[in-house]
Parts: sequence; structure tokens; C-alpha cells
Amino acid sequence: MKIVSNIMHPTPNAGNAGLEAAVKAASYWNSKCSIKQSLYRVISGMPLGTMANSMRAENWGELTDAVVPMYTDEENVSLQIELGKYLASSPESTVADVVHVSGDMPSAPTDIISQTGGAPTDNLSAAAWMIDMSVYLNQVTGLPNAVIQTGYGVPTSTILPGSMAIIVYQGSTAEHDEATDKFRMDEGYLRRMSKANDYFDRSSFFNILLRKLI
Repeated sequence: MKIVSNIMHPTPNAGNAGLEAAVKAASYWNSKCSIKQSLYRVISGMPLGTMANSMRAENWGELTDAVVPMYTDEENVSLQIELGKYLASSPESTVADVVHVSGDMPSAPTDIISQTGGAPTDNLSAAAWMIDMSVYLNQVTGLPNAVIQTGYGVPTSTILPGSMAIIVYQGSTAEHDEATDKFRMDEGYLRRMSKANDYFDRSSFFNILLRKLI
């Protein structure tokens, strides 16, 4: 499975106009494209006001067949131009592969998503560490999660090409709080986290919390 993400940083004075433009663009996209977008507002972990949209596709063929016609859809192009007026730069686009899933991955993204990861210094060992952490997280919290690796991205973005991450699917902020509280003093989690330096460049680590809007 492919997960496509576009991170959008509004200008400091964009205010709600930028969010409204993003909602209009995503709503129109979903009315025309067979691969739907989910639109998120970042709660924490990126500059205030940051937005992101994401799409799922089974493979490149499915993705391109659905997305390419939208590039020449006049209304879509117009809405993207309008949205661009409120962004500080072009969206940071990434395509990641799902490496592993623990629990039952939701058929659609949930209301709250947390994503944690970084650039590996040892791909094989980092993948094994990520999968072990994914399984343990699911055992302790019961929350479904997926391990992903970014294959294509922007070298200057928050999520660097090649980065690995765990995406945790949560139905509410209350579920997120409960899971966080469980891990603060969990010996198994803390022991695993102490090994992260062995497999990842910690300066590249990111920890992002997002709320779904569409």
C-alpha cells in the first residue's frame, strides 16, 4: 500500500482563509477522484496552522490512474491556485510504503493520528526495531498502527526521504492521552526507546499529532 501525504505551511497572515481554501479543495477532489483525500490540521509537532492531506492507494498504477486526470481538471486547478495564495511554499509531497501493520488497520484514517519516526542509519536494523515497537505498542494499548517508509520526498521537508515512522490510529484525543500515559513509565517501551540511537539519526526525529477535518 502507498500513503501519499502533502504537508502545507500557511503564511503567518493566512488565518482561517487558508483552512477554508484547503477544505474547499479537498471537498472538490473527493467529489471527482476515486482516491479520496483526508485533510488534517496539525495539533502539535509542526508550525502552528500546518495542514496535511493524505491518500491511500494499493500501488502506483491505481494511484496514477486516479490522480493524473485531476491535474487537468479546471476546477481542481483553480482551487489549488486559490489555496496556494495562502501557503508559504509549495506543499511538501511524500509517498510512503506500508512495511508492517499491527492490529486491524482502519479502512479510512481516524480522527486522531500520531506519527513518530526519523531517518535510519541502518535500514535493516531500524526496520526490525520499528516492527518490534509496532507490535509492542499494539499489545500494550490495543491501538492499530502501521510502520511506513518514505520512498519519495523533499530533502528539505520535516519528513526526509527514506525516513521510517509508526502511524498510530486513534479515535479521539482521550485515546491518545490514555496511550501516552501507559507508555510514560512502561519498562518495555522505555527499554526499546533507549535503543533508538543505535538505528536512527536522532536529529531527524519527528513527533506529529494531527486531527482529521475531512
